[in-house]
Amino acid sequence: MPPAETVSLTLPKDVFKSAAAGAMPTNVAVEAISLEIDFPKNHPEPFSAKHLRQMLTPELAKNFDLFLYVSKAAHGPYAQHMYVLRKNAKGKFDLLHDWPVSTGREKSERNALGIERFTATLSGYYELDPDRMFTDYRSVSWDEPMPHAMFFDAWYKGARVGLAIHATDAKEDLGSRASAGCVRLSSSNARDLFQLIHTEYGGDVPRMAYDSNTESTRRDGALMRDASGKLAFRKGYRVLVVIENFGGAEIATQ
Repeated sequence: MPPAETVSLTLPKDVFKSAAAGAMPTNVAVEAISLEIDFPKNHPEPFSAKHLRQMLTPELAKNFDLFLYVSKAAHGPYAQHMYVLRKNAKGKFDLLHDWPVSTGREKSERNALGIERFTATLSGYYELDPDRMFTDYRSVSWDEPMPHAMFFDAWYKGARVGLAIHATDAKEDLGSRASAGCVRLSSSNARDLFQLIHTEYGGDVPRMAYDSNTESTRRDGALMRDASGKLAFRKGYRVLVVIENFGGAEIATQ
């Protein structure tokens, strides 16, 4: 049973006139009666694995085994949460974790180097970079620690993206847009996720398609293919990160 909130109500004596007639001594004056009623808290519905499944092509669902769905929305029951789902032997998705996160502040700011940057967490589909997994890392651009950093395997305008999933000690920021663009977790959750991925989800994975015109990795879920049209694989982690600006209100009310 979900946790309950206790609500106190004080009702006037008129409400109880008919009910009290014949049930209470006539010499008792009833001015008011106070009640305490327990109502279930208004918790959102569990994350819908169906929603994630609808976002995946058959190739994405087949070639990845762990899915990290991140809502970068500012409001809604799913806003600023990461849902970790594992594909089971039957191809169904099991929800392993539901963690609060903080994503980008979504505004123009000057970083530690004095360079103007838009602190956004870009929506889309990402893989993790097997060459950029660090238990201890520090951002040069923002001069901030990034423990248990797992960078996205993506390029933007000819440069590797600096976005990652990592830990933060600023627990009060979790659940709100508070980062410079990375997806931040509590220290314990980031450590657990890092260890889970590093120890259990290594393997061959298809690569995200690359747009040579923009010199950027595509974020629409399209996969890279070789000259014969077959998927191009590499050693990495069978983990797909899906970031969406959706708070979940429509799903939670279904």
